[in-house]
Amino acid sequence: MKPLWFGPEDRPLFGWLHLPEGGEARGAVLLCPTIGIEAVNARYAYMYLADRLADAGLACFRFDYDGTGDSAGQQNDPDRVQAWLNSIQLAMELLRGLRTDRIGVVGLRMGATLLAESFGSGPAVVDDLVLWDPCASGRSFLREQSALWAFALGREAASDGSVETPGLVYDKDTVADLSPLAIANRDGPLAGRVLVLTRAGRNGDRRANERLALPHTERLSIAGQEELVDVLPDAAKIPEATISTIVEWLASGAGAGAGPAVAIDADAVGRSVAVVGKAPDGGPIEERAAWLGPLGLFGIVTSRVGPDATAGESGADDLPTIFFLNAGVIDHVGPAGLWARLGRRWAEAGFRAIRFDLSGNGDSPVHPGQARRVIFSSHHEQDVVDVLRAVSPEDPSNAVLVGLCSGGFNSIEPAIEIKVRGLCALNPILTFKDLNAKDAGGADQGPAQTKGGMKGWVGKVPGYTLINRVSKRLPSSAWWVINRIAVDITPARRMARVVDAGVDVLVIAGTDEGRWLSGGETRTLHRLEQTGRFRMEVIPGLEHTLFEHSTREVAVGILSDHIAGKFGAPTAPG
Repeated sequence: MKPLWFGPEDRPLFGWLHLPEGGEARGAVLLCPTIGIEAVNARYAYMYLADRLADAGLACFRFDYDGTGDSAGQQNDPDRVQAWLNSIQLAMELLRGLRTDRIGVVGLRMGATLLAESFGSGPAVVDDLVLWDPCASGRSFLREQSALWAFALGREAASDGSVETPGLVYDKDTVADLSPLAIANRDGPLAGRVLVLTRAGRNGDRRANERLALPHTERLSIAGQEELVDVLPDAAKIPEATISTIVEWLASGAGAGAGPAVAIDADAVGRSVAVVGKAPDGGPIEERAAWLGPLGLFGIVTSRVGPDATAGESGADDLPTIFFLNAGVIDHVGPAGLWARLGRRWAEAGFRAIRFDLSGNGDSPVHPGQARRVIFSSHHEQDVVDVLRAVSPEDPSNAVLVGLCSGGFNSIEPAIEIKVRGLCALNPILTFKDLNAKDAGGADQGPAQTKGGMKGWVGKVPGYTLINRVSKRLPSSAWWVINRIAVDITPARRMARVVDAGVDVLVIAGTDEGRWLSGGETRTLHRLEQTGRFRMEVIPGLEHTLFEHSTREVAVGILSDHIAGKFGAPTAPG
């Protein structure tokens, strides 16, 4: 499994190449992702599929579209649809460069629709094509996603022609370009053979069905799709049966139609370093992949390079290195791509930024016996300590930790142990941690930890669920009582331990999260503020995952100003 950049030097795309053991492949397969929150949900499923295909003797390449994931650009840049189509063509060029005798492509949801548009009319351009739960059109995709998000937030649709979905706002031009895309728009065979996987019980779009009613097309019903893309990321489940179907179908084609296995030189594919932007003075912003700490956690290092760089690779001139942690099971790019965006922005101001995956999440490996996609693991705090020490062995304390939700929680103990310069926690979950020796899947998570949170007996009390539901209406005096009898360590006292260790702390919270963090602890918080090392900002209506655009941007402004003001670099333009 090799991380690499490819495509234009001034606008590089990022991807992962999975090779069979021994580096010889009977064919090659391109995985085209869907877009928006569906891509976040399906990311691990695609990694798992790529590994399964490599085990079957097929080289596999998964990638991020322009402006998404670890690829250069931002998701609100102009000409999004054309950029995504161009990304597919560039990925296809890389795949053909492997010189295998057979090429297959898999497109999930909008990835399938984009593939149909990208291939266009005329003769088949690939041997095997899998359309996995394809969206009939861009219009239907946008309608479905925006309706779900509007219902979740209780808001009306925008009046300016834009469409907001979880983590992504499509401006009116992107809506106009994306809406007319449809599988039925094109004729021709698309591929030598086609497999269409549709959800059981769905008839599908009539025009798309007619378009795909071809002799070389096979249709199968699949289950488990709703649990993959129609849930929040931490609840997404891998559809094992569907992935087995895809692997077997692609492997059968390679076995029947491919020549001898071709040796692939992974070192000759793509680039290990990429320039993803420029500072205001023209200095390049560079990114490179890194394997961090004794376990080899995956991360991406972003820094400004050249003679005028103030931090660069060494974190010189006293600017701290900024570390971004996973938010739940969302990978190192962060919620709505925020960690990649902020890392590049702050690199323009001279900081070095590192976004990385904790063990069992994203592209990082697991500890022995550890399960994947675990939000709270007893290994994660040690992961952070290991990364800090590996990156800056001479002075691991010259660091700022940034984490959302569980990322904020997993920063606390490392911040105290290493005595880092700063901790920025967004909507941190500090009142509850259910860490036992086993995770939710039954796998060993290492030594059990009980560092506080709600006392074990609390959840067993009759009526606890009702109390939890009405807690937002409790007065401060009631919170004070609850904190003393039901909580081992209150959020404020957790924060006090960090501040007392000499760490500068910023907490950004939504209304409900702010209530949980501060309830009954006015005096403690006031004492912390008096030290000059603690600041808490409550943003009314801040959505917990930061997928909602407007309140997320308020949080970004506060966070960026804080980093600039506390650690001595000017704010770079956003």
